[in-house]
Amino acid sequence: MKNNIPPEPNKGKRPLGNAKNSKVSENPNTDKWTKLPDPVDIKPGSELYGKARAFLLKSFTRSYREYTVPCFVSDGDPTETDSQVQLAWSPTNTLYLKLECPAVQPPLLVTSSNGNNILDFNQVFVGNKVIKRFTVQNISMEPLDLRSSLLDIHGPFSLVNAIRGVGPGEKHTLVLAFSPTLEKKYCEKLEVQTPKMVLEITLEGEGVLPVVTLSPTGDLLDFGYVLEKEITSQHVQLQNSSVVAVDYRVLLASQSLPSPQHGADRVALLLDGYRGSQIHPAVGTQNYSGLSVFSVTPVEGSIDPGQKQNITITFQPDHPSVCYSDKLTIELINKSKVCVMDLKGVASSHNMYLYGGDPLTVPIESLLPSLIIPHPKLTEAEENRSVHALVTLQASCKAGVIRPAVRELQVGCIRSPHTSKKCGDFYWDDVATLQQQGFQLEPVKGTVEAGHRRSVTITWTPQSGHKPFEVIQVCAPLTVKSDEIIIYRVTLMAVVSSTAD
Repeated sequence: MKNNIPPEPNKGKRPLGNAKNSKVSENPNTDKWTKLPDPVDIKPGSELYGKARAFLLKSFTRSYREYTVPCFVSDGDPTETDSQVQLAWSPTNTLYLKLECPAVQPPLLVTSSNGNNILDFNQVFVGNKVIKRFTVQNISMEPLDLRSSLLDIHGPFSLVNAIRGVGPGEKHTLVLAFSPTLEKKYCEKLEVQTPKMVLEITLEGEGVLPVVTLSPTGDLLDFGYVLEKEITSQHVQLQNSSVVAVDYRVLLASQSLPSPQHGADRVALLLDGYRGSQIHPAVGTQNYSGLSVFSVTPVEGSIDPGQKQNITITFQPDHPSVCYSDKLTIELINKSKVCVMDLKGVASSHNMYLYGGDPLTVPIESLLPSLIIPHPKLTEAEENRSVHALVTLQASCKAGVIRPAVRELQVGCIRSPHTSKKCGDFYWDDVATLQQQGFQLEPVKGTVEAGHRRSVTITWTPQSGHKPFEVIQVCAPLTVKSDEIIIYRVTLMAVVSSTAD
């Protein structure tokens, strides 16, 4: 009796496919052919065009073709009336021109800029330098000895690095610089030469001038009077009206290396003594803490065409002084200066102050003791609350006519969130004594609102019987009251001069 055993599935049959390598595609898009771009859409100079051109040149095989061109010679000239008439010719007068056309692979291939042999530096500021690179590859089977033509030594283009030989498959990068000196367009040819090929590179570029303006304009930025250890800021704005972006940087003289002229100014100022020199150092008093009195932010940056950039200058003194100063310079990347501005500020320990008069010392703080002699009748406490000031007056005398001398002082009050006083008072003492010497003060007393100044006019008219070249000297105490009481001991010195205006 036979046992009917069912056969195993697919036993003895060849599988339909390689089970080891067959996988079910999880992404249906991978089963489709990659769509090739339309040749019409491939633009010369594009990345795809450069890749296709490089592939074709690298895979190119040399070929040779011959062409025979028959040249028929007619037996006569065409008639003037009908130039389209077929002329008679003879096979014996036929010339055959043989053209031999070998096609070989170029040994050099441009691999940078998508295979484009035009190196455009675009627009560059006059006086600035821009560097670009141009790479070539040896696609031949033998080493190449590269050489280059000479560029104009007086032109804006220059080859920075040396040309060297390249082996099969190696690349060499040419480093080229463009530094225009005039506002115009430039173009020059550079040839990279091999024994079998000359590769011509076109260098292009345009020199332009930066147009950057500063607002507000002026050569002085005065922060006025502030309380010590307080912070105040002012702003200036740069506007780029150029056609390209502009890089800038902001320099402070106090944070730069000192120049020889800076030292010469200080020597001349100290040698001049206390005679009221007109020479003022660029960098004045500095903070005791070592931190900069003036600071700037941002110190450098870039401004796009048509855009603006705010520059913030901060004044932060840590002790009272009237000699705070610095010099601010804003320059562009081509070293041209947008502005050179003097910075000035005064710090006070109290919110009332007297502005004007003549300097009593040179505008440089030193370790020498003060030349101002304390008043013998004042106590130490009164001396500590006293501030000395000097005002000189010169009355003119011409043709026997004497014109009074007039000077102006200003009493101010600092506006500060750290003081409760919103105004201050002032008044002059011993007015009757001053009037006896010919001095008139207007006003004798008054009130000053915070953040404002009030002018005080001092007029001196020589009394009858005044002797020529006699100096009148009196002390006029000025008391100011706000957060505390300060006495300004103003020394008035008057003289008649025949040279005064």
